[in-house]
Amino acid sequence: MPSNNTQNSASTFHNWRKKKRRHFFTLFQKGSIFQWTLIIFLIVTLPLIGTLFYSVSSIQGYINKSQETLFQTLKVIENGQLLSNDLLLMDRSIRQYLAVDDIDYFHIFQTHHQHFVKIATQPQQLQFTTHLQQALHHLKNNEAKIFNTILEKQNSKSIPLVNNDTKAYTNLRAEAEQLLTQSNAQMRVETASLLALAKNLKTQLKQAAFISVPMVLILGLLLLYLINRPIKHIEHAIRKLGRAQFKKPIYIEGPRDLREIGRQLEWLRNELNLLENSKQFFIKSISHELKTPLATAIEGTELLQAELVGTLNTEQHKIIEWLQVANIRLSGLIENLLEFQKAISNSVPMHYSQFNLNQLIEQISHDYQLLLNSKHVTVVLNATDVNITADRDKMQVIINNLLSNALKFSPSGAEINIKLQIIGHNLHMLFADQGIGISAEQSPYIFTEFYQQQSVDSWKLKGSGIGLNLVQTYVAAHQGQIKLLPANLRYSGANFLVILPMTPDNY
Repeated sequence: MPSNNTQNSASTFHNWRKKKRRHFFTLFQKGSIFQWTLIIFLIVTLPLIGTLFYSVSSIQGYINKSQETLFQTLKVIENGQLLSNDLLLMDRSIRQYLAVDDIDYFHIFQTHHQHFVKIATQPQQLQFTTHLQQALHHLKNNEAKIFNTILEKQNSKSIPLVNNDTKAYTNLRAEAEQLLTQSNAQMRVETASLLALAKNLKTQLKQAAFISVPMVLILGLLLLYLINRPIKHIEHAIRKLGRAQFKKPIYIEGPRDLREIGRQLEWLRNELNLLENSKQFFIKSISHELKTPLATAIEGTELLQAELVGTLNTEQHKIIEWLQVANIRLSGLIENLLEFQKAISNSVPMHYSQFNLNQLIEQISHDYQLLLNSKHVTVVLNATDVNITADRDKMQVIINNLLSNALKFSPSGAEINIKLQIIGHNLHMLFADQGIGISAEQSPYIFTEFYQQQSVDSWKLKGSGIGLNLVQTYVAAHQGQIKLLPANLRYSGANFLVILPMTPDNY
């Protein structure tokens, strides 16, 4: 029971995820690819824009804070220096007044006092620390007491002003110097605070970048995946159409315009499938329709050749021989059409068996003897005894077409070389002729369906252009490969090398 409950829970969770994913892709199907591209751009850029605004705002706040702190600190230091300087001038002017008894010096003393009071009251608008405010307040009160004492004695006729009354300014100057020292200490504290603030701001900006950049990358990759997914399906569908795979319907999910492309591809698949079925039906029908009259022609030619209807002269025998050659060629073309129809229908399985390849080649060469004699072409087989595991019928098609191709392009009196060689676990089968060869411009197309190379031989019946395509298809079905090798001095025509495994992997 617990196992069943676990399986049911897992199945329910899987169905829920599948439903959510389907709902998400259904939402993605609304709108066009342009609209989704614009949405992707906005979604990807919004975190970056937010990070940028946050960075600019933070940096601007830091700049404002730095400017304010620097202004406050410099103002505090400047005021401390002015206060110290005013106390020095007050001390000097009152002493001069006592020395020369000149009222102008007392007025100068009063002027410096007023300036001192003005400077001492400015810190109320500045952000002083509590300690500095207390020190400044104490300095201002002491100076006021001394000034009031001097002013009372100056105005009083009974109590004279003496030098001892001015000595207190020396102590005030010491307090002012101490205040200036404390202001410098505050400046260092504020500077350290700004450095800490800058470091903290740097850390915050890094954290914002570390959060926003991966978020942007994840969102960008996710949305690009959503856009790229239907495009990949379209690419896959087009590739399948190019490979003539028309059975599976095409359905594209995604934005509206991509779904429209999918519908057009589905329409194209149906049309191509109909065309392919018509082509296969035509090839199959025309091939079977041609076999009956061809069989009659072959039988009639053999009856004439056997002189059952009367004696033939030399020229009549030659004409009969031409008819037999044409019948053989036409029979080969019809067989190729039937094999091509089977190959493109993908309905012919591989039937492996072990057989002697030399005997198969000799049998095919014997079947071609009449054609070989008509052009005075000789087949040379250079091979040891080779027993191979392969599909015998398809190997016969391979050898038939390679030999027919070599014979077609061989001049009169030429030689065709068939060489068998076992290298490792593979068979190397070479077909080389002494014809005109294959140019570099034609070589990329020789395995294409219905491609025909220009021939300068005396054959009156042209090929179908599917022989080499059949060879390549059946060689690949045997897990092998076929190559066009460069010509040499002895065999200046086409040199085809077929490489096949002696025993296929799936045998």
